[in-house]
Amino acid sequence: MKLLNVFISGMILILLITWNSCRYNDSNVKPEELQLNLRWSKGYPGETKENIITGLAWTFSFLGAELPKGSLETAIQWSDSMNIFVDIKKLGFNQNAEVAFRNLIAVIKNSQEYIIFDGIDIGRFVMLTLTNTNHYYAITGAKKTYQRFKAGYNFDQKKAAILTSTIAFGNRLIEISEGNKFTEFAFIAMEGKGSIPDSTFKIKEFEVMDFMKNGQLRFALYDSTGKLKIAASPELTAAGKPTKCLWCHETSLIPPFNDDHTLTGYYSTVEFKNKLDERMSLIQVHRSSLNSDVDFSKKQDHTKAELLYLSFMEPSAERLAAEWNMTIVEVNEKLKEIPTHPHHEFLYLGSKLYFRKDVEKFTPYESIQVPEDPRNYSANERDFTEP
Repeated sequence: MKLLNVFISGMILILLITWNSCRYNDSNVKPEELQLNLRWSKGYPGETKENIITGLAWTFSFLGAELPKGSLETAIQWSDSMNIFVDIKKLGFNQNAEVAFRNLIAVIKNSQEYIIFDGIDIGRFVMLTLTNTNHYYAITGAKKTYQRFKAGYNFDQKKAAILTSTIAFGNRLIEISEGNKFTEFAFIAMEGKGSIPDSTFKIKEFEVMDFMKNGQLRFALYDSTGKLKIAASPELTAAGKPTKCLWCHETSLIPPFNDDHTLTGYYSTVEFKNKLDERMSLIQVHRSSLNSDVDFSKKQDHTKAELLYLSFMEPSAERLAAEWNMTIVEVNEKLKEIPTHPHHEFLYLGSKLYFRKDVEKFTPYESIQVPEDPRNYSANERDFTEP
């Protein structure tokens, strides 16, 4: 019996060592597993190499990269006039983000596009990282549940009531965390049905926001049970996906525009705006102290990241010709039955653009499918960050 107990104890020890070893190996990302090539297919006439680097810098920053001063020069390098080598390891991501990138990059390198061209289109890469909600959550480290998110902060008992919102289609409640440092700042927007003044408001889902170490906003969406959601419910709000939150907020805490009231038991509109101003002042101080390649004072630079996915999702014939390695004549012949349109947001992207969903089937090689919409709910948001 004694020998049997020794044997069992020994086996348990071996299993524990093996299990811990597997866990260690899973998080021990090799440098080459975080390296990949991106290929540039010029999206619009005025797009430059500088635009591309700025766009990539903000893409990675939105995903949580700290981008220490000088890291861009060593981490993102032009291999030639159309191809870029990226070393994720040098961008200042945490270990969990590196694991998520490692798993995603493995899938990317297995795609026919990557094998043929030794790289993936920059726009497709941004769509697979920043605008794919599952991947955004994994890379930025969004909490798995609403309960875990809320437990991480000390929220004020008093809430702000938004009665007239530019985002929600009805009333919404805002919870504000207490604290004096940017790491203590968080917000919860509760969407629902009914009236706050009439005490009939019923919470249906949660939109949360806090700050990452690099000073960027981080967004997450949860359903009424506390589970992560791809996008906010369109019958309740126009908030869409985290990408749309980023597009709307940019780098700021946005005050209510149309609301102006004083409701007993809640912060008034003026009080709520003052709280946002106080927090933004402290956040700006933190951002100015960062030794980073992202300059928050250049407020329009983030647009270069948005243009990377917008020009991919609504490409011109010229962009597709470069992307597909064809002539413009060949592209026009392939797409002669497909209608074109001007871009609704940035006219300089072109007046004869296609929707990606209409032309993807004509791609002469297999690529990883991207979300159908970069900012709103898409049914095809797969998760490649899990092994």
